[in-house]
Amino acid sequence: MKAFYKRKWWCSVVVASLLAWPGGCGHKQPQTIMVITPTGGMEYWESFDHEVKANAESAGIHAELAAPQSVTDYTEQAQMVENAISRHVQGIIVSPAHQLVLTSVLQKAAQAHIPVVIVGTPVALSTKDCAAFIGWDEVAAGRLAARRFISLLGGKGEVGVVGVSPTVEGSSLIEKAFADEIARTPRVKLVSVKYGLSDWARGRQAVLDLVAEHPNIKGIFTTDEFSTHAAAYAFDRATRKRPLLIGVSDERNELVGVRDGRTDALIISNPRELGARSMQAMRAALAGADASALSTQLPVYIIDKESMVHNPIAVMLMNNAG
Repeated sequence: MKAFYKRKWWCSVVVASLLAWPGGCGHKQPQTIMVITPTGGMEYWESFDHEVKANAESAGIHAELAAPQSVTDYTEQAQMVENAISRHVQGIIVSPAHQLVLTSVLQKAAQAHIPVVIVGTPVALSTKDCAAFIGWDEVAAGRLAARRFISLLGGKGEVGVVGVSPTVEGSSLIEKAFADEIARTPRVKLVSVKYGLSDWARGRQAVLDLVAEHPNIKGIFTTDEFSTHAAAYAFDRATRKRPLLIGVSDERNELVGVRDGRTDALIISNPRELGARSMQAMRAALAGADASALSTQLPVYIIDKESMVHNPIAVMLMNNAG
């Protein structure tokens, strides 16, 4: 009987020790979320990631970051979502590079009861499969660029577009809005749409092809950072015959290009607000609240050499890139 009580006492000591140990049952592990952006190495998504991590840490949430090397690596991004599901993370924030490729795998996350906050570009998920959508207004981006071209051209001339890929939803939305707005002015004609596949060299070649195929082209609209950078450096700065250039980019190099006269205007948005709003929605979802009420589309802005010094988003991007 004495031996029995000794064993009972020893077991109690072991259990108490395990509970007290930081890795034991008494230590509450922080919630982990996976943050998956369309591509790495871009200042916009680095700023977004920084804001998400800062907001997560203040709430005691562990945020892990992942991104494919290119925005066209759809399958790699889908695999990152699969890996997050298999690890049983508590939440996923993702900016889909491809609407359809990501749909089925994100449905798996919903089935696993992992809240998903979609960022940037919408995806074909029902509201029950998505906790919230925090985007920026791609339709407005296309319209703003078209209206600026119409104004700069005096309502007459040929324009072209260099996009990412016809399968990249975000770029396609911008292109369609641009084309629809241009069509409202009969004497401004959209003559061609080419694709740079998020590659600087291909973007540059697409810009040069537009000029070679349409020698009277008066304006080129570029819908991502790579083609915008390519267009800015495709022409000799001394030439006065280059087409008007308007691009979509939040990268500091391209803002400098506007300041220095390489590009005529840029469409920009606020990556830090996107990150903060995304994390706000994720915190609500993790708490069991209805995060869909936090879904929103953030505004975009068009800036040029004169207006950029007064635009707070442009100033922030110039001073705090990355």
